[in-house]
Amino acid sequence: MAATRKKDTLMTEGAIWKNILLFALPLMLGNIFQQLYNTVDSIVVGNFVGKEALAAVGTTDSIINTFIGFFSGLATGSGIIISQYFGEKNEKGVRGR
Repeated sequence: MAATRKKDTLMTEGAIWKNILLFALPLMLGNIFQQLYNTVDSIVVGNFVGKEALAAVGTTDSIINTFIGFFSGLATGSGIIISQYFGEKNEKGVRGR
């Protein structure tokens, strides 16, 4: 049976630029993939379906961005509260119990 290895990363220790970069890299990659998806979607719809369908895709962009912004803000706010509990070493608060 393979032993499980747990690695804790402390953001308050070590080089700050390295920790921030390692933290932000997945977020940046996710944003790049989202933009690529939107671009490919527009290209495919514009070339194969028509102008009206491309206009429909364009009009829903603001709605989708509203949802993405809302849930990103919700996740950021939750992260702030959880980080405060973690900094206080309040395990009950971190777990939400």
